[in-house]
Amino acid sequence: MSSSTAEVSIMTGMNQGRLALVRFYAYIGLSLGIAAMAMYGTDGYNEDAFLYQILGMQGLLWGGTAALVGAGLAATLSTMKPSMLEGRVAPNTVPWLDGALLMVVLAVIAALFEPAASQISYEDQSNLFAGNIIMTMNIVFIFSAVAYIAYLFAPEAFIGRIATASAWIGVYAGGTALLLRWHESYLFDMDMGHAPVSNLYEVFIVLFIITATVYLSFERRYNAKGMGAFVMVLVSAGVFFGVWLDSVGQADIKPLVPALQSYWMKIHVPMNFVGYGAFAVACAAGMAYLVRHAMEARGSSSKMLNVFPSLEQLDQLAYKSVAVGFPAFTLATILGAAWAAEAWGGYWSWDPKETWALIVWLVYGAYLHARVSHGWHGKALAWWAVAGFLVTVFCFLGVNMYLSGLHSYGRLT
Repeated sequence: MSSSTAEVSIMTGMNQGRLALVRFYAYIGLSLGIAAMAMYGTDGYNEDAFLYQILGMQGLLWGGTAALVGAGLAATLSTMKPSMLEGRVAPNTVPWLDGALLMVVLAVIAALFEPAASQISYEDQSNLFAGNIIMTMNIVFIFSAVAYIAYLFAPEAFIGRIATASAWIGVYAGGTALLLRWHESYLFDMDMGHAPVSNLYEVFIVLFIITATVYLSFERRYNAKGMGAFVMVLVSAGVFFGVWLDSVGQADIKPLVPALQSYWMKIHVPMNFVGYGAFAVACAAGMAYLVRHAMEARGSSSKMLNVFPSLEQLDQLAYKSVAVGFPAFTLATILGAAWAAEAWGGYWSWDPKETWALIVWLVYGAYLHARVSHGWHGKALAWWAVAGFLVTVFCFLGVNMYLSGLHSYGRLT
């Protein structure tokens, strides 16, 4: 047995059967324990410092106890009723929960390397440790893009593994950096602390993580490594823009404007970027489809065709990506309307951001309608996926940079 095969066997064993079920119930218990702490804990729910409540002794007692209860319950029930081990929910969910927990652990470890309180300055944030991790993420994502491109021309298994591994490292580095920035925002002032989804620089990192994660899940499930070059080139383009944002002073942690001082921000913004990230993967699948279609039309005999997924598979991957992103974007739009009603007194104001969000929703709603109801597929929908993402980019970036309105706090400063 080769080392890579042994690795796969170990990971498969960990994510199946009783071990997966016990971890799944432990995570459910942990979530319920933290929710119970928020409602019945000594200090109750303090939105400004709940992050520290979770990571403190109180969070350890409530969450840890509930996690142990959940794990014990799963072990007992699965022994009494072995058919529980045949379910697919736990095996499919546990790897993602493990990944989220690993990011939290890495962020806690990275927090130990933060400068002393006397060395932290709001005017000069260059010595905060999250910046180093973000730079690592940038380098790793660009390296991953290069490795995926190399894999197209030299499809060696080793190059493919390096490309995938570096993409995963970039995801974990980005997630760790965001959690660490959340902690760093409290270092300046407890009242200033907020979730790291409040400016263009931070949400670009969210976009990188989600785009890469959606793609990597498809790569593993559908053996679509040949599409990685297109996805990671899009991510790398965003990385260069993020570096520019940093160079013009947009990376600093700043106090929230009043409109963003709401719990809605923590759920509306991430959900929005699940949609954006999935649409980016659909765009990459569309680009890969168009390249392969052009090569086949010319009668090319390039070895690259052996690496690309088939036209049918690329068409399916674009559709699946939109099918993931559209419900998430729809939910984000509904949450945004609820937030607007609370902040501005109305669900819809035809603000430029709202108008362009509606345009994006209509573009991808029409895509799904054409695909599901009228049976469209192939080259037309590949162009649609690419054009739809250009509309999405303008909604995300162009509106923030060039238009004003109620969402003017999202503009560059």
